[in-house]
Amino acid sequence: MTRGPSLKLLAGVPIALIATLSSAQQRTSDNELSETLAWMDNSYNPHPGVSGAYGHGTTGSYAAKKGSAFDEVLVHGSTETFTYDGCQMTLHVEENPAAEAQKEVYGSFSYSFNLRDINPQSLRMSTISHLGGVYCVAFHMDCDHAQIAFKTRSEAPLIDGYSDVIYVKQQGSDHESKRSSKANAAYFNVDNVEYAKRLMKAFRHAVELCGGKPF
Repeated sequence: MTRGPSLKLLAGVPIALIATLSSAQQRTSDNELSETLAWMDNSYNPHPGVSGAYGHGTTGSYAAKKGSAFDEVLVHGSTETFTYDGCQMTLHVEENPAAEAQKEVYGSFSYSFNLRDINPQSLRMSTISHLGGVYCVAFHMDCDHAQIAFKTRSEAPLIDGYSDVIYVKQQGSDHESKRSSKANAAYFNVDNVEYAKRLMKAFRHAVELCGGKPF
C-alpha cells in the first residue's frame, strides 16, 4: 500500500525551507494582486495621455430631446474612478454639473475600504439602459450600461463614506455640505456591459487574494 509522507519526514523538513516556500507563495500572491489591480486601473480609470484611454466609469441617464428623433439630453451623469494602495481601495464619484438635473445641486463622493472586508459572494451585476437610466427588465431595452454592486463581510459598516455636495443657488454656509458616514455596500458604474463582466471577475479575484470572505 502506498502511503503519504510520514510525520517523521515532515518533521525533518528544515524550518528555513518551510519559511522560504511560504515567502515564495506570498510573493506570487502579491504579484498576482498587483497585476489584477493594475489591469483594473489601466482599463477602468481614464488615462487620456495613453492612446486616448478614457476609461469605463463615465455613465449617465439620458432623455430624448424634444423635437428630435435622434438627439438625447443628459439628465444625470457622473464619472467614477478608483485609487488603491495594496488591498486598500477608494472609489471616487464626480457628478456632472452640466447634466440637467444636476445644474443646481451636484456633488462628489468617496468610499474607502479594505478589500479583505468585502464579501466576494456578494458581487452582483445589473444591466442598465442609458435612456432613462433604469434597470433593464425588458428585452427591447438598450442595456448598454452596468452596475457592479458589492457588500462587506457580514454586511458590517466597514466602508468609510464621504460626500461634498454643492448647492449652486445657495449662499454662505448653505452653499456646500460635507458629511462623512459608514456603509456596508458600494458599487462600480460601468459604461459597457461586456467589459463590466471582466471587471467584476477581476475585482472578485482581488478581493479573494486579499482574504475577503463572507463572514
